[in-house]
Amino acid sequence: MMREARWAPRRAVVIVKVVLSAFLLPGCYDIREVDDMNLVLALGIDETRDHHVSVTAEFVNPASTPSSSDGGSSSSGSRQPVIVRQETGISIEDAIGKFEREIPHSVYLAQNMLVLFGETYARNGIDRALDYFERDRAFRRNQLFLVTPDSVTDVLSASVDPEPLNALGIRELVEQSSTELRFVQSEQQHVMEEYLSPSQAPVMALIGLNQSGHPVLQGVAIFRADHMVDTLSVDEMQGLGWLLGRTRQVALRMPCTGAGDGTGTTIRILGSKTRFYARPDRGNLSVHLHVDARAEIEQLCPHEKLDDVKLKQLNIMASSEIERSMRNALLKLQEDDVDVCQFGKRIFLQSPDYWRKVSPTWLSFFPKISVECRANVQIVRANLSLNTPESTVSRSGKTTAEVAQ
Repeated sequence: MMREARWAPRRAVVIVKVVLSAFLLPGCYDIREVDDMNLVLALGIDETRDHHVSVTAEFVNPASTPSSSDGGSSSSGSRQPVIVRQETGISIEDAIGKFEREIPHSVYLAQNMLVLFGETYARNGIDRALDYFERDRAFRRNQLFLVTPDSVTDVLSASVDPEPLNALGIRELVEQSSTELRFVQSEQQHVMEEYLSPSQAPVMALIGLNQSGHPVLQGVAIFRADHMVDTLSVDEMQGLGWLLGRTRQVALRMPCTGAGDGTGTTIRILGSKTRFYARPDRGNLSVHLHVDARAEIEQLCPHEKLDDVKLKQLNIMASSEIERSMRNALLKLQEDDVDVCQFGKRIFLQSPDYWRKVSPTWLSFFPKISVECRANVQIVRANLSLNTPESTVSRSGKTTAEVAQ
């Protein structure tokens, strides 16, 4: 009896610990099967003529996925891999709520890959959309924000062969270009950082349909705060890349002199770095941008020979091409009063006191900035098979020592 009385309090303590631990164990009280969810891959947002919000959603088609009862195969060849549905409401929340009420199974937004804004909606302001995507915890911050001049529904319904999923194909198109120019990959997190930066000029990739009806990257859309102002073509994007900073694997194509057959010299920029210097002077501001780049010759004009003189010419031509591209892009940005080149942010980091003085009138101050663009391109890995010591000896018949003398 004494022994049982001694162990009773200990048993009570053990039982209490077990009960408390059970409450701390993770559980699946809100578990949902994949078959009970509508997986959203992409959302398209545009404005209707009566100023309502049109939301287009791209869902995974469960009928096109193989099932275990079919032995891992299905008749998905005749079924579309995605389903595109459209709803209209007074707000984005209202339109997405209609999907919940009118489509079987719940809408699952955590796998959304991209948000495609129509040009009309983007020009009228996307502040409400940015607020919605930041507040809603269902969305991840790595989804792409894109703009299209075409119909949102047409772009999300277009074929992106060989990729069966439209959203995944569009995302891969953007990611391919971002290997050269990082700002093209306009993920939500990056767009919000630019939107809240001193320059307040986010950039979004511009996706449109080509003549065959397939989605292609047509450039970038530039914003002043939450309003889309203008677009930059694919060629103008390169100039913006030099203005912003680091680039890599950018191809410069220059036509051959006196040849109209489309041939030309291609120089690939392996990597570049842009240095920024701002000099305030009596109410004015002058900016100096210097680009240092390393490059390779990818293609040479057929009738030209690569020697020391030609190599120097190519260095100068590539440097001039970068400077021209920078000036053209900057001219367009200053005409639009849009600081997409992030001068405001750089000045804030370099001289916070000066930025506080000019920030209230920055929109009118930015177009008046005097900017000097300079580039220095150094071509490496030239003459790999032309002027090696072994090839020189074999052509002259001399020994290596004689050639060295």
